[in-house]
Amino acid sequence: MCLDKNSPKKLIVEKLEEFRIPFTDVGMGIQLDDTALGGIVRVTTSTPQMRDHFRSRVSFEDAPGYDDYNRNIQIADLNALNAALAVIKWKKLFGFYRDLKSEHHSQFAIDTNLLLNEDRPQ
Repeated sequence: MCLDKNSPKKLIVEKLEEFRIPFTDVGMGIQLDDTALGGIVRVTTSTPQMRDHFRSRVSFEDAPGYDDYNRNIQIADLNALNAALAVIKWKKLFGFYRDLKSEHHSQFAIDTNLLLNEDRPQ
């Protein structure tokens, strides 16, 4: 899933869970300081085997105010990275790629080039 507004997401998530369908949600938080952009690109996956973490990682509330992402900044590369990470995770879920860690939440920090993988099944 990739929705600009978070409010419609709740109903979609509830239906996907009801039908036991695995899904991946992507998002990003972008901040502009005096000279450059920073922020995080996120991929969060929910499967029938692991769903509890999803609501703590993904908001169903629309962001108040005016964030830097909505200022028509040119971040096609970050959108492409987010999409690529989501497709890779999806292919892992269905056995196309080996998945040794089974992470269900990944965050890429733009300014440190760090990819964190969290929320693994026990």
